[in-house]
Amino acid sequence: MGSTARSLKAFESALGVASNNITNAQTPGFARQSLTLIAQRMVPEMGLPGGVSAGDLLSSRKAYLEQGVRLQLGREGYHTQQTFNLEQAEPIFDIAASSGVAGALDGLQQAFSQLSVTPNDLPARQGVLRRAQDVAHAFNFTASALANAATNTNTELTQSVNTINRIGQVLRNLNVEFRSDARKLTDPGLDAQVYSSLEELAEIVDFNVLRGDDGTFTVLIGGQTPLVMGENLYELSADLSTGSPAILDSSGKDITGQIGGGKLRALVEFRNEVLEGLQTDLDFLAGQVADGINIQLQAGVDLNGQPPFRDLFTYDPTRGEAITLSVTDIAPEELAAALPEAPGGNGNTLNLAGLFNSRAVNNFTFTQYFGEIAGRVGKLLDVARQDAQAQTQMVAQSKALRAEASGVSLDEEAANLIVFQRAYEAAAQLIRTLDEMTETLINIKR
Repeated sequence: MGSTARSLKAFESALGVASNNITNAQTPGFARQSLTLIAQRMVPEMGLPGGVSAGDLLSSRKAYLEQGVRLQLGREGYHTQQTFNLEQAEPIFDIAASSGVAGALDGLQQAFSQLSVTPNDLPARQGVLRRAQDVAHAFNFTASALANAATNTNTELTQSVNTINRIGQVLRNLNVEFRSDARKLTDPGLDAQVYSSLEELAEIVDFNVLRGDDGTFTVLIGGQTPLVMGENLYELSADLSTGSPAILDSSGKDITGQIGGGKLRALVEFRNEVLEGLQTDLDFLAGQVADGINIQLQAGVDLNGQPPFRDLFTYDPTRGEAITLSVTDIAPEELAAALPEAPGGNGNTLNLAGLFNSRAVNNFTFTQYFGEIAGRVGKLLDVARQDAQAQTQMVAQSKALRAEASGVSLDEEAANLIVFQRAYEAAAQLIRTLDEMTETLINIKR
């Protein structure tokens, strides 16, 4: 009777494990559980009645498969974020002939060309000033758009760091539970929470994870900086006080160089490398345009045959050429359209129009240089999209391998339910039979 009762309890536990597997088949981070059933020896003369007892609850989770999934998720997070960032930057560098910096430069060249036809015509001179204003506004707008992109990226950096700290808090709380009750080390629900949280973290930042003898998890950002150790959480922060944002550990140390993957790495690279590089190139072009035109104007004479008193463009290099580029208060008649040796002519205007066709900017024309900047963004975006697409397939593949090893098969669990149910019913029937036999023996004695 005692042996049968133990068997009944073992089969009941097995039924519970199978039911739990089915219930949590779609739960993020859940791994299939199995109960070890131990056959007991049956040697009546030695007092060993046989039967079945419940052994350890085993998890099908494989650490190397979990690490593989997290690795691919980190790469996907990096390329996906990189794609998103570049998609925001691409429209800033519009190379359409009718808009943006390229369109404004073409308009100014056409205005100089028209002025060369009627160099002493005031409306034509006013047309040059209007097109010059368009150029300044186009550079201002593009620089402002880059600044807005930088601000948005700073916000995303802060949000990503906050998410990392939130996940760290979840893992820290789970560590507290593991230490408070050793039975929770085999709790499949808590186990699922841990690995689901680690997957979420892997998309944002690369890390190493270790599990101690007490069941607690240690998470090291970039393999070096602790985020969670036992019951302690070491929060990260984003330092946005300088032009190049940095990621700081709990003591304020700069650990940006340790961030090697995930969305956080993509954000740092985009903010500190891509946007900074684009802004530097845009400022360089704005300065070259302004200086080139101003220098050429200085070589001519105005409508009164006098050397020009004012430049056409001005800017503040300390704040950035593109964002501060503007047209001076130069009057139309002050434009130096003629050369000193031919006052009233169009010699200098022809030189100004020709300036736009000269390869004065690193062997590029003004519009070609802007197109090169835009083309670079386009190439980076194309590569990022391809990488993101390929990485999505790698994530799906790694998850499929994990599911094959540790995922829940509803067909298999349904079969287990039937097997354990029948075993449970057989043990229950044996108890009923033994009970009837016992009652019969008692009645015979009476």
